[in-house]
Amino acid sequence: MSLAQRIRNNVARSRRTTSEILGATSELVQAHERILEQLDMFNQPTLPAKRKTWTIAIMKRELGGFKAAKNHFAKIYGIKAKSWTTLVEKVNNIESALVHLGYWQ
Repeated sequence: MSLAQRIRNNVARSRRTTSEILGATSELVQAHERILEQLDMFNQPTLPAKRKTWTIAIMKRELGGFKAAKNHFAKIYGIKAKSWTTLVEKVNNIESALVHLGYWQ
């Protein structure tokens, strides 16, 4: 193999390697941007800032019947309850934990 042919082969190999490096770099940058977007979404307040202590009377007034209230909080927090008292206790416990964890102020 001539010197010129070896140089051409080395140049071609170098171009392929450079192309692979640029492709990998592009993938890393995209992954990094996705992570940053996820962190931005995570740091956004996802819940209302105000915190209230629920009572049966407040739930009845604001959400209507037990079934509507139960479905509302099942959808938001995934909790189940068979009575107003249990529902109020579970919701207040969850919302207190959210305050403690910094999701609410």
